[in-house]
Amino acid sequence: MRDLYQILGIRRAAPRDEIQKAYRRKAKTSHPDAGGSVQAFGELAEAYSVLSDPDRRERYDRTGEIDKPQLSNLDASAVEIIAQKLGLIIHAEQDVTSLDIDALIERTVREDIDQRKAGIASLRRAIDRATRLRDRVKRKANGADNMLAKVLDWHEITTRNNILRHEDSVRSMERALEILRDYSFAEELPSAPPDGVAVALHETLQALDQLAMALHGVQTAAEMKPQDCAPSAFG
Repeated sequence: MRDLYQILGIRRAAPRDEIQKAYRRKAKTSHPDAGGSVQAFGELAEAYSVLSDPDRRERYDRTGEIDKPQLSNLDASAVEIIAQKLGLIIHAEQDVTSLDIDALIERTVREDIDQRKAGIASLRRAIDRATRLRDRVKRKANGADNMLAKVLDWHEITTRNNILRHEDSVRSMERALEILRDYSFAEELPSAPPDGVAVALHETLQALDQLAMALHGVQTAAEMKPQDCAPSAFG
């Protein structure tokens, strides 16, 4: 494989901003859509991926070897969220070159976060209600087995599990926003986008997002109810 610095056309001591500028400059001509080859663009992307990562760059400078990036579970979930948002934008039948993609993705992710947090708050209130009902349940007849108390215990347990899952989702979304800060589509913007088009795409993105969630059987925290979860109150 060719020297990564030669692929980007930079000196070995180049700082990160110079690496980024070199990548963006060469990507415009080496991308297959711009007449370049898949192989050349793949080499360019890999060179940028390695040299823009301090740890991978240090290892490459020291050994000449290129190690593959390892994603944590949190990063993997965050990248999946970004991939979903980008996929929805790609299929939204809009001219993406006239839109601020960075702001659009951030906006929809933040709205998702707000919805999840609102759902979590609702679930916590449900737990409080279940706890109060649990304290009031008394069996009229003699016997130690309190079936209604078990039902309420089940509601509390499944609701707490839902809260944990949605808190994980919020962390992944917040990590996705952190990752997005390192990237920009701004250079592709020829002018400020018309507000009407941006709003239309945003609404389309939301609708497609909801459709994707429905097709995959995913519900927001606000929609999630304890009865949607297994096992039942009686196991």
